[in-house]
Amino acid sequence: MPTRAPARPSPASPARSGRGAVRRLVLSEKVAVGVLLGLVFMAVIAFGASEISTACLFSGVYAAFLIGLLAACPWARRDLARLRGMAIQVPLFLLLLLAVLWSLGPWGPGGPHPVWSYVPEKMGALTVDRSALLLNVLQLLGLACLFVAARVVGVSEARGRWFLRIAVMAIGVYATLAFLDHVGLRRSSRLVATLLSPNSAATVFGGGILLAVAATANRVRRQRGLAMLKRGDPEAVACLAIVGVLLTALLLTASRAGLAATLVGLGLMLVWEAIAQRQRFRVVAGLGAAALIVVIGALSLRSTELVAERLNNTEQDISIRTAIFTPHWEAFQSSPWFGFGLGSFPTVNQLVATQENLRVLFDVRAVHNLYLQWLEEGGVFGAVVMALLFIALIWPILRGGLREGSAATWARATACAALVFLLHGVTDFALQAPAIQALAVLVLGVVGSTSAGAGLPRQADGRLSWGAGAAAGAVLLASVLATAPMMASRLGGDLTAWPTAPAEALARRIETGLARPNLDAVELDRLDRLSAREVGLRPASGAAWLRRAAVDLARGQQGASTIALERSFAVAPLQTSLFDRRTMFAYEHWGGISLSARRAAIYQLQIEWRRRHAPKRFIAMANAVQNPAGRVGMALQIAVLRMEPPPVR
Repeated sequence: MPTRAPARPSPASPARSGRGAVRRLVLSEKVAVGVLLGLVFMAVIAFGASEISTACLFSGVYAAFLIGLLAACPWARRDLARLRGMAIQVPLFLLLLLAVLWSLGPWGPGGPHPVWSYVPEKMGALTVDRSALLLNVLQLLGLACLFVAARVVGVSEARGRWFLRIAVMAIGVYATLAFLDHVGLRRSSRLVATLLSPNSAATVFGGGILLAVAATANRVRRQRGLAMLKRGDPEAVACLAIVGVLLTALLLTASRAGLAATLVGLGLMLVWEAIAQRQRFRVVAGLGAAALIVVIGALSLRSTELVAERLNNTEQDISIRTAIFTPHWEAFQSSPWFGFGLGSFPTVNQLVATQENLRVLFDVRAVHNLYLQWLEEGGVFGAVVMALLFIALIWPILRGGLREGSAATWARATACAALVFLLHGVTDFALQAPAIQALAVLVLGVVGSTSAGAGLPRQADGRLSWGAGAAAGAVLLASVLATAPMMASRLGGDLTAWPTAPAEALARRIETGLARPNLDAVELDRLDRLSAREVGLRPASGAAWLRRAAVDLARGQQGASTIALERSFAVAPLQTSLFDRRTMFAYEHWGGISLSARRAAIYQLQIEWRRRHAPKRFIAMANAVQNPAGRVGMALQIAVLRMEPPPVR
């Protein structure tokens, strides 16, 4: 009697053990995942949201997304009440806020920073820049909203898996576009993408490689082995292609530490995967062989020549990094407990610049060491709380990586990607870029929830949803109040009358006002108030005091102008970005400024001459001085400097 042929075995179920079959996502879940990823990658494309106004704008966007998610999606309100681990993570985050906000006041060992003596009408503070600190706290709050949204998405394993698969595709598309832009348009020596630094791009691509490898491993496991590669499974082939593109882009960044950190993370992940998937060792061995083939293929590209060339210069770059670390380590030691305030690096960098270290400090944007910068800005208290918060975030992911299944593979990849970020942070500053912070928070939130699992099914807690929505609404309001004045000043508007206007908005409005001819008394009084507000927010800013000197001079207060100029030189004696404007201001009013201001101006002129050795540029500056005494004074100084032997390069 004929029998019915057995059905073809179906692929291994990706369901979590004990949870039954994985359900299909509803449209709102897919849309939420897509919008969430889209927002963060918009920040990445916007040059990493590195500009302060852009970063604050995206903080408000993340808060608005959380509000919309909770308002529009019943499943989000339900799953918000099912989050595990928030009882530890929320108090630690609040403690972190307290630790970093503490430097707004004067209560600490040694009292307020000495620069606050320049503005005795203001209460002193431990920080040197209240405006930068508050804006960075706003960014932290925006990241908190993003993290809560990511955790809500990751409560469902089906949503989390969908998110991670789409995230891998998104990073692959981004790397492909970055590669095409590099070889077709920019043609620069190192691939930068939109992150303003090849080393930052290397960190992102290195972490992306591990996620792409995890996506490939899960696809192989779901299809019961490597035979699916022979059949040409589209998703598996796409994931392997993404690994290749990301590795190629990583090599084109020519980041030595980025490549080394990625290789360490990838090796650890493959070993961990082999141990965790004991019964599928052949699959893991096959993935390792495929990864090795991709690595060998990428190493055959010409991009490795640049990597090798930069490896030969490692000793020289180590000396440069040491020259950056040393003065900032000394700065940390001068204020170790609460630091100088988040976002204070540019100001502190000018405070510690000397003739000896100016050659490396004049154009750096960060300490190039994540841990030293956190110590300098947040102090020991801030750094310790941040470390505890990170442990609380990564712990459920590490525990999830000890299990089996697709969720465990994603957890292992995320933990190893975090290691890549932390290792590269020893020599660079990728995690200081707001968009990269957002990417890291997003993945940690989703994978953290997927690894920790969800609490018992329950009805949506209205009070919890309203509380989270109200907190996100407060962050959104703060973002509007801080960002609108900065954006308005860039678009020709003026919202500096708002008491929440940051120092950046005040500075732009002052410079716009000073550029206008024939200012009346009303406008001068207004500029005076704005300038007083700016130096009251950041009295250690050389640029703020230079603007103050210009405003005082325009109001006919020569004595006050001279004092402000002296303070500009005192807090930033060798600030290169101020050299042209401050030198021209000093020599244009050479007869009216004090002897100490003249000496400071001459000193910076000498240092810049020896650093740049561009006589024509300085001669042109002297010829542009309208004040006869200043023009003669600068010409004589240049004549003396030209008699010096050229510096040894």
